[in-house]
Amino acid sequence: MIKKKTSSNNQPPTALHDIFSGGLAGMSSIVVGQPFDTVKVRLQTDPSLTSTTAVLRAALRSKEGLLASLFSGMTPPLVTATAVNAIVFSVYGWTSRRVDTFRENYANEHEHRKRSKIPGSPPTTLPPYFHETAMRGGSAYDFWKNFLCGAFAGLVQCIVICPTEHIKCRLQASQCGGSPITMTKDILRNHGVSGLYRGWSTTCLREVPSFGCYFASYDLFRDTMIEEFPLAPNWMSSVFSGGLAGAVTWAVVYPVDIVKSIVQTQPLSTEAKNRSMFAIGKKIINRHGWRYLFHGLGVTVLRAFPVNGMIFPVYELSIYCCTNEVRDWDLSKVF
Repeated sequence: MIKKKTSSNNQPPTALHDIFSGGLAGMSSIVVGQPFDTVKVRLQTDPSLTSTTAVLRAALRSKEGLLASLFSGMTPPLVTATAVNAIVFSVYGWTSRRVDTFRENYANEHEHRKRSKIPGSPPTTLPPYFHETAMRGGSAYDFWKNFLCGAFAGLVQCIVICPTEHIKCRLQASQCGGSPITMTKDILRNHGVSGLYRGWSTTCLREVPSFGCYFASYDLFRDTMIEEFPLAPNWMSSVFSGGLAGAVTWAVVYPVDIVKSIVQTQPLSTEAKNRSMFAIGKKIINRHGWRYLFHGLGVTVLRAFPVNGMIFPVYELSIYCCTNEVRDWDLSKVF
């Protein structure tokens, strides 16, 4: 799915290259997107803040000051960006290769049975649509492979992202500063590991479909841009495809993110029945109307474009530099 622009003399990318390049891309996207994310969380969790302007005014009046307030809570996701993106890119790559191997073996076995005229039905254990997709390959196969592999990568990385998002959201919503380490120790001391994983189900419900949609739509947008604008630079295709994929993905899963933010900023003593997705969703609709489930969507989509537009160009450039000797670098192959 990811087009790695490398020369014929390059060494093949390794897991270490994916870890480094994915981490670098993730950290750069966090720096770009943190102010937007802070505005999003405060719009989601504080009904008194009705617009982005109101959030910025409150941040300006805070004791931290505007910049420190908007970048509050950045340490947890920045520190874990390498791990999170290493998980996403390595898990996606591993599952993608496994799916490709399965498809090849499936098609070869089917063809072998057909040519050998072996009695019995060919191995059509898959539903008819997926059987035909596996046999033909092509764009339909690529789309479903990207979606399923991306969804699995999203599920695995929830192990890391759930506690860090929990700490980040609490720091962003408090507007009173504080140390991520101090807050983590306090949660562990009073509520144990399960306290850190508050909002696990909503995090998974957001991450699994969002990463599937993200990887599948990025590849779809990228292919379309290359076909429609063949003279456009590679970096431009990556930026616009990643940005559009991120914006579309957030528009799809945004109501779940609203619920997740509220779950993770509630008092930790809140009873389980009062912090379920159903209970919080019902309370939001009864108190503020269904439109509140999309409160802050504008700034989120605005944030999604530069953040996700940053990831793939940085990743591809880093992969290229890692797999080619300095004397052979030709950045026109990437940009």
